[in-house]
Amino acid sequence: MDIEIRPIEPGEFDELMKVSALAFGHEPIEEEVEFERLVFEPERSLAAFDGQTMVGETTVASFQFTVPGAILATAGVTSVAVSPTHRRRGVMTALTRHQLDDLHERGEPLAALYASESGIYGRFGYGLASFKAELEIERPHTAFAGPEYEPRSIRVISKEEALAAYPGVFEAVRPHRPGFHDRNEAWWKYNFHDPEQGHHRHGFNAYIYTVCEGPEGADGYVVYRTKLDWSSGHADGVLEVVELIAANADAYAAMWRYCFDVDLMARTSAWLRPIDDPLVHMLADPRQLRFTVQDGLWVRLVDVPDALAGRRYTAEGELVLEVKDPFCSWNEGRYELVGGPDGADCRATTTEPDVVLSAADLAAVYLGGVRFDTLRQARRIIENEPGAVRRADALFTWDPPPWCPEMF
Repeated sequence: MDIEIRPIEPGEFDELMKVSALAFGHEPIEEEVEFERLVFEPERSLAAFDGQTMVGETTVASFQFTVPGAILATAGVTSVAVSPTHRRRGVMTALTRHQLDDLHERGEPLAALYASESGIYGRFGYGLASFKAELEIERPHTAFAGPEYEPRSIRVISKEEALAAYPGVFEAVRPHRPGFHDRNEAWWKYNFHDPEQGHHRHGFNAYIYTVCEGPEGADGYVVYRTKLDWSSGHADGVLEVVELIAANADAYAAMWRYCFDVDLMARTSAWLRPIDDPLVHMLADPRQLRFTVQDGLWVRLVDVPDALAGRRYTAEGELVLEVKDPFCSWNEGRYELVGGPDGADCRATTTEPDVVLSAADLAAVYLGGVRFDTLRQARRIIENEPGAVRRADALFTWDPPPWCPEMF
């Protein structure tokens, strides 16, 4: 098979969207295509061609990504798709090969993505670095255990007002939570794009935008949508939380209380929440909260020493890591890491390793939400030096754990 991989030309965007829609089983509408164009970076994206026919694509967004104690340039892989006519023929591997080579040449230390199928990306050196929770609770079980929170004013606002008010709240949270990335104006518009047609709404009404205001101004917001079913003779409504961000605990409690108390809603759900969501502990009857955990963000260390030196560490310490990375051979080798809360240094060494692990497993622990000891018990890493895994966890584990509040 003679497949050409090359950057996408701006005029090929519509064809890219057709390939992506075919691969993911939906038909793009014109409105959705135009909003995808808002965040499209043609010079950062690749297509696979069989002759003159585009048969695969992968797109990248340029993010500034929060890692423990720092912010690093990161390639957000927003789409990877192969036409059904060319699956199982190495097209995706070729696209990923070219993409990671390009990121390495650009000097970007990290890549990150959400996976449509969780079994795909480990072989390319991506590790499961964060998790997401799906929540659902029936209205009769939403009483809080207490104590009382400081009252807040919550207003329903227009989308235009939301796009002006929300970035300040988001930026108050972003530097402190690994997994967040920056949002420029285009990304804010893209995230809250809500087309009436197509596969997006699933029977729900349009987004409702609210802002929570404390003594010093906006300190939280929630975007939600509702769906009502009258077939039983009474309202059986569902309120789905699309995004809820709070800069403090009082705003957080006030916004959940608002969601739970919307009239005609029989239950509330949310599908992209952090695994340490405080709601579990706020409820008087936490067993009634259905809390399902799934894989979240997958991370790839494109440049191991730069990525390790770029983050901060919970305690002062040293560690020698041997990294196995057959897909990105430039990462293969041993590295001496010296780090702490104020900075880190990482460089190649010939010293015997404390821990031996794959690039994917190093990526899994990178954001501080997965423990070395967990991977040791899963038989994924090798501890060469007694006590090394404990030292590694003392260095890498981070509070708060990672959470990415959006699919990209």
